[in-house]
Amino acid sequence: MSLSQFESQTQTESFDLREYLNVLKVRKWLILGIAALVLAAALIFSFTRTPAYESEAQVLLRPIALLTTEANLEEVLNVKTETLIATSPEVAQLAAESLGEEDALALLKGLEVTDEADTEVLSFTYSNTNRKQAQERAQAFADGYIEYRRTTAQERVDSYASAIQEKISALQAQLDEIEQRIAGGEELQNQADTLNAQIGFEQTKLFDLASNSSLDVGTVLYDAYYPGAPTSPNHSRTGAIALIVGLGFGLGAAFVRERFDDRLAGRADLETHVGAAVLAVVPKTAAWRKAGETYLVTEADPHSVTSEAYRTLRTGLLFAASQREIKTVMVTSAHAAEGKTATAANLGVVLAQAGKRVILVSADLRKPRLNNFFGLRSRKGLTNVLAGEAKAIEALVPVGVAASNLRLLPSGPIPGNPAELLGSDAMGRLMADLRAAADFVLIDVAPVLAVADAMTLAPMADATLFIADASQATGTAIEQARQQLDQVNARLIGAVLNNYDASKSATYSSQPYAHYRHTEDEPVVKRTFKRRPKASRNA
Repeated sequence: MSLSQFESQTQTESFDLREYLNVLKVRKWLILGIAALVLAAALIFSFTRTPAYESEAQVLLRPIALLTTEANLEEVLNVKTETLIATSPEVAQLAAESLGEEDALALLKGLEVTDEADTEVLSFTYSNTNRKQAQERAQAFADGYIEYRRTTAQERVDSYASAIQEKISALQAQLDEIEQRIAGGEELQNQADTLNAQIGFEQTKLFDLASNSSLDVGTVLYDAYYPGAPTSPNHSRTGAIALIVGLGFGLGAAFVRERFDDRLAGRADLETHVGAAVLAVVPKTAAWRKAGETYLVTEADPHSVTSEAYRTLRTGLLFAASQREIKTVMVTSAHAAEGKTATAANLGVVLAQAGKRVILVSADLRKPRLNNFFGLRSRKGLTNVLAGEAKAIEALVPVGVAASNLRLLPSGPIPGNPAELLGSDAMGRLMADLRAAADFVLIDVAPVLAVADAMTLAPMADATLFIADASQATGTAIEQARQQLDQVNARLIGAVLNNYDASKSATYSSQPYAHYRHTEDEPVVKRTFKRRPKASRNA
């Protein structure tokens, strides 16, 4: 792998990590909320459960040995097999008999038999809501298992002894027959002696089996104890597991929601959907708390981070205008309440502050608000001019601190046919007149997807500035708006990402501006210089 490929891979991995961390940052309340719900549900379930107690008894296994003079028949223990036998219905029946219970199989529900690693010890653990029953049943199963092994061993001894006894009986029958023939005069004494020896040997085997066979199949190492504190529910363990599971579900929900969330992720996302460069990212204005009110930040707080963002927008617009000879700019958005009117007002102010002659046109004839940003209450406006009731020069009102450069054409009375008025020949002539009278004409118009006003007016403007609210705009809506503007050959000069909350994203931050403020915000430190004495001519 080359150095450039390694650096590219490292940058990609770093970017992915930042995206993941950003998802956690933005969706932290969703993650914590789901984790809290799962934890609360688990704890409620845990505290409403009936406490259960456990008691344990341990049994040491010993192999069954059948010792005779002929062979040593010793059992080879398989602890895993014995664990299964310990939970068999036969052992449960013996435990039930000792407890006086009728349903043997029901007793198996609370039993757990485990083998201790690398040992021949079985642990009988019984769980029950009654402490005494837990102790008694653990002991009953341990004792019942030993009794079952002892019974099994005795059956093996009896079976082997029965086989020897049958062989003795067969030899004795042969001996009796030969002794009868000897009494009749036949010479069969050697055969009789052989049979007597065989019978004696088998009797010795039977004697050894009875005296030397070991039926010590196991012993109880530890009797079942009386349980103290309940073993379940374990609230701490339940809470810890629930918290881990809840965080897992929360993380999964966060990434799923992020995957299907169509809202803008940042500047690059807006550029992708709108198909144009983002000229400025306007951060969320902390002083603008109510969306229904108006706040002209470039005049109220000219040295704020938000005002600096509008100056950045001004720079981008001036550059684009110099390249394409743009003077009339339509300002719109996909939906309402995305900040198009505020952008038009503040952009007009900063352009006027830069010495440009600016005319603001309130062409949103559905819900005009541009007047409110300047505290203007004028009856005459755009609709009066288009209706021939007034001249444009009469309706223009100087506004703002830079009133010599900034004039506003109010909306006037709200008409019944806004789209028709904006698409009229009178509107075309007005646009030409305003273009000749100013360096820039900024036209605030209704949202693209709401009504047809923007599509009607777009062909008359030199360019369109698209505004998207970072907290509510979606990629789908932006693409639909762009497609509609493309249908009328609207010239999109760029976009503005408005109301951006940098604290919710790691892709862009406006914080550096906060540390580079205007010098008027800083205290002035006066320096005193001491006058140096003039050098003596005689020196």
